[in-house]
Amino acid sequence: MKKNSFLWAALSMTAALVMTACSNDDNANESPVQQNAAKTIPYTVTVNSGASTRATVESDNKTLYFAAGDKLYVTGTNIKGVLNIQTGTGTASATFSGDLTYSGSGTPASDLSLTATLVSAQQTDGSEVTINATTGAVTVNYPSSAYCSSVNDAVQKYSNLTGTSTYSAKSFSLTQQTAFLNFVITFEDGTTTGTELSAVVSNNSAAICTAYVTTTTESEKVVAKFVLPVAKGTTLSSANVKMGSKAAISFGASQTLDGKVYNVTKTQAAAYTMAAAATSADKGKLICADGHIHAYGADAACTKARVAKIIYIGTTGHATYNHGLALALTDESSSGMDWNNAKTACNTTKNTSTPVTGATWLLASQGQWNNMITAAGAYNYLRDGFTSVGGSNLKLDFYWSSTEGGSGYVSIFNFNTGRGNWEEVPKNIGAPLVRACLAF
Repeated sequence: MKKNSFLWAALSMTAALVMTACSNDDNANESPVQQNAAKTIPYTVTVNSGASTRATVESDNKTLYFAAGDKLYVTGTNIKGVLNIQTGTGTASATFSGDLTYSGSGTPASDLSLTATLVSAQQTDGSEVTINATTGAVTVNYPSSAYCSSVNDAVQKYSNLTGTSTYSAKSFSLTQQTAFLNFVITFEDGTTTGTELSAVVSNNSAAICTAYVTTTTESEKVVAKFVLPVAKGTTLSSANVKMGSKAAISFGASQTLDGKVYNVTKTQAAAYTMAAAATSADKGKLICADGHIHAYGADAACTKARVAKIIYIGTTGHATYNHGLALALTDESSSGMDWNNAKTACNTTKNTSTPVTGATWLLASQGQWNNMITAAGAYNYLRDGFTSVGGSNLKLDFYWSSTEGGSGYVSIFNFNTGRGNWEEVPKNIGAPLVRACLAF
């Protein structure tokens, strides 16, 4: 039995040796895998950005400097690294040092293209930047919540300063890739301090940001302020900001933004009354080309051209208008014209542009003239402006009405007599003046 045990043991050992030998032979026939070991390369660069850097903002909102905590992310083909600021905080030129990791063969070529992106400590607090774990590339994000209360905060968090150079140059000139819209909205519509508003900024009908702001008082004015970062190269088209339920305010007539601060100073004006809603209290006010009405003489209240003065509010006996009558502010001609031409000038030519939807320019009838004269207090008040209705630039002369009298005759009003009076004259005389009336 012992002999058999030793024989089995010997056979087992021989088999093991054979198997081991075969295994070793297989390994000897395989080619070794050649891998480039990543190299760590100490690297120092000088960075210049003049007035295009991003750290601290001076009063002009343009001169921006490097700050403590800045990091420079360097990327290229098979190379990446993070460099820390060494000198130059508070200035427009700084040096950064650190290690680059190079996974290419040999050493980096002197002309190897590199990209540098500046990242501040504040940009890594949240989602302001995204850093690719493989390449080290930096992306600055502009989410719908990307807004700040001041330019300083905005440039710290959302600046995107980049530059390109080569491995051997060891210097970069960074340029700003972010534009900053610095909104200052002044309220003249009764909005009070402490009002919370959602400011929706839209560009080309698409909302790009909703900022939640609270109004404050500055220099006795109620204002709302916020700063919105957007990518350089963004083109503004039909851009506007809508503060809560208030009317939208347009800004930035079509332009392509550069990497700098744009001050958007706008006013939320008082909500104007439209002529279509005029009441007797609005007699004497002016109707503007956009249909708004404004107090007589309040030039600053309306940016549109004034076209008529409200004289009469009411519809008594007249189905051609719903609210009242307003006189044009000037005559249709500096000299008289016959009746047919007068009607054409008012009823046709004048109606190419009406300030109120559904309104009609016309040559007033005798009854309509009488309504306006009565509403003004007397004809001379309508003419000269001695009451709240104000003057209407009517001349001391005859003015046509649309009311026909006997065969071939028409009524005209004579503003040149002591109390004013109506007369009938032939249609074909060319002496009377023409003043269009807006039935609105």
